[in-house]
Amino acid sequence: MRTDDLIAALAADTKPQAPVAIRMAFPLMGAVGLSGISFALFWGSRPDVWAALGSMAVLKTLVPLVLVALAAAFALALAHPGRAGKGRASALGAVIALAALAFLWALGREGLAGLQGALSTPSLMTCLMSIPALATPLLGVALWGLSSGASLRPWLTGAMAGLAAGALAAAIYSIYCDKDMALFVLPAYGVAIGSVTLAGSLIGMHVLKW
Repeated sequence: MRTDDLIAALAADTKPQAPVAIRMAFPLMGAVGLSGISFALFWGSRPDVWAALGSMAVLKTLVPLVLVALAAAFALALAHPGRAGKGRASALGAVIALAALAFLWALGREGLAGLQGALSTPSLMTCLMSIPALATPLLGVALWGLSSGASLRPWLTGAMAGLAAGALAAAIYSIYCDKDMALFVLPAYGVAIGSVTLAGSLIGMHVLKW
């Protein structure tokens, strides 16, 4: 490399970079639009969607959206070393713990027979395939955007990107899903979101290294 080229490269490295959130804002909106269009074309809303959103069933949409906000904030903090992320991590852990407790409460009430009955439906496989499918463009854009950061824990940053993508996909999918019982929603949505989280972690280990 010539001296002039080296000087130019070093100068470029010192230029301020746009924050990760700003860099991926428009691409992420495009990914959300793509997932939304795919949902409208291949899934669509359940016939009684407005009645469901006016009942306790709305929690299967709202709780994933809370996870989206917390996981996305934590991922962005991880992408910028020095930012405080402990509060976000604690809040995220609390929401996941509450979901686990709700599952155990429902399991204690209905028993294993209730769990088997809730999951013995073709809707289970539909859920397990649909949420990762809807999350794919979201995860791709999130990892691309986070790669411009400087994460010291790429596996964790990738996992948070996967959690945010999977939870947003679950919130979208919930508009279609007509299974509202806790013993279906908590394990089915949990496994589907968890698979996207794992994928984000595994991919993040490679693409978020710097």
